[in-house]
Amino acid sequence: MNLFSELKGQHQAKKILVSAVNSNRLAHAYILAGPDGSGRLTAALDLAKSRICQEQEKGFCGECKQCRQIDIMTHPDVRITLPRMKTTKDEEVVDLFKARAKDGITPLRFPGNTYISIDQMREMSLRLSRKSFEGNGYVEIIYDAHKLRREAANAILKTLEEPPDGTLLVLITSRVSGLLPTVRSRAHTVRFGRLTTAMVKELLVERTGVSIETASRLALLSDGSPGQALELSRKKAKDKSKVEDVLGLIFNRSLGDMELATEVDVMSRKLGREGILELCSEMTSLVHDMRRTIAGSQPLARETVPGVIGADDESYRRMEKLFLLCEQRIRANVSPSMAFSTAVVCSRNRGH
Repeated sequence: MNLFSELKGQHQAKKILVSAVNSNRLAHAYILAGPDGSGRLTAALDLAKSRICQEQEKGFCGECKQCRQIDIMTHPDVRITLPRMKTTKDEEVVDLFKARAKDGITPLRFPGNTYISIDQMREMSLRLSRKSFEGNGYVEIIYDAHKLRREAANAILKTLEEPPDGTLLVLITSRVSGLLPTVRSRAHTVRFGRLTTAMVKELLVERTGVSIETASRLALLSDGSPGQALELSRKKAKDKSKVEDVLGLIFNRSLGDMELATEVDVMSRKLGREGILELCSEMTSLVHDMRRTIAGSQPLARETVPGVIGADDESYRRMEKLFLLCEQRIRANVSPSMAFSTAVVCSRNRGH
């Protein structure tokens, strides 16, 4: 099997890693640095296969039991450490790995203020002190390594300096500056760049089965990250009903201002601050696309928009500004429910 054949668009990174594998000169530790969705985990798993696979003298076969287990992230000697919260359950980690293995682009990331703890690094050190299950050594992958707490980062310095025989450490990060200098100095850094829009589109069609039109639109918004494009797709589906609910309130002429404010207050309590911020952003994007539709242009962020309801471009322009202002006010610590209610009520009054 061709080395790193699934690594798209990363010619320089691929050249460095292929050379290291073919010359049997792999470093004991690597930092794979670049934006989300640029192929860093794909490269890390291929490095793991290069170390664990016994079917080929150099590289890996991609078909043996070990290679297949590594692909789906279940090999006992290839472990991936993720930032998590104290409340994160092991079952949630397993489910996330399954989702990633299924589509190949789901980000390995939990919401919230996650981090990599010193306890996780101690567990890793304990694993490395024992004989590996298959007897071919260990590969430890630390995902979002810039989220290592300082004490956790210090805890792995000894492992980076004197790794046990047969151990390969791979740190994946989108922010090299977030790693301690002492960590950076003990690993070989390989840089990854953003993918082209065409590559993101190709990966989305290939791995998720979305239409070419949908993939094209998402790729334009993805900033070179297939994972971000997938998250955008999922977020659009989740938020579609919410923005339609808001539009329904704005254009429901049977509701008085007080009734409207009450409905918005109920919605605000359910969403919370972050939910309102996301909804404001989604409303701004939707209204912008509605304005494009009025002007006879294609929407940017979605395939279709709700039917334009008796309002001209000037009305929608004002509505777009109101929801953008709402987001800005909330970030300036104005009451989220008050800011959101003002945006909705004013949008309705100015829209007619």
